[in-house]
Amino acid sequence: MRKTLAAALCALTLLALASCGGAENPTNPSGSAFNFYFAPKGVQLVMGADPAAVLPALGEPLKTFPSPSCAINAVDTNYRYPGYVLTVTDPDKGGDYITSVQLSDDTYATAEGVYIGSGFDEVTAAYGTDYKEDNGFYTYTRGRSTLQFKITDGAVTQIVYDYLF
Repeated sequence: MRKTLAAALCALTLLALASCGGAENPTNPSGSAFNFYFAPKGVQLVMGADPAAVLPALGEPLKTFPSPSCAINAVDTNYRYPGYVLTVTDPDKGGDYITSVQLSDDTYATAEGVYIGSGFDEVTAAYGTDYKEDNGFYTYTRGRSTLQFKITDGAVTQIVYDYLF
């Protein structure tokens, strides 16, 4: 009886933990912490995740161009879509990672509803006051990712998601 009860409790615990890792809280590749994500047209671009499954769902980019990585010794591939640029990094041929998304206009909003043109009060209402500020850039950290808002004259003028290597 005790073994059956213990097994049932373990199963319930595992089920509860598994439900925590759903689409609302994607994890980084190691699964150790929740990372920020951007979801154009419902496709989740999780910072630090493998882009192989999501790139086809995004459709054809307007432009694709390589560039040297700013973060590590690697090559970035930038995919320009209407309203944002997705950056994928291949660190020394160890596998691709989604490393950055930069919103370029108000076509899209963050998962919490903040877009370019939102007020600073909307940013803090959505993300709180646990940010680091540096010259008008307000940076929030979650897991191994950041979400940065550039605030000019009280309004969001830039939104950037980044993966922390």
